[in-house]
Amino acid sequence: MQLPSVDNLVKDLQRGITYNVCAYRTLSWEERMRAVQVFMQQQGMNQPRQGAVVKIFSVIGLNDQ
Repeated sequence: MQLPSVDNLVKDLQRGITYNVCAYRTLSWEERMRAVQVFMQQQGMNQPRQGAVVKIFSVIGLNDQ
């Protein structure tokens, strides 16, 4: 299976963090935010530091035709 190759950026200006959601297609704003939200929930207390760039891999769009 090929890895997702479409970068979808979300910038958190308040925390200074950039999230790069890699998916199989361009994501809507809602899809990007949901991917970031799931990531944050999984991290728990281990939140990224200010200025970090976080790469999140998503399967969204894998079966789209």
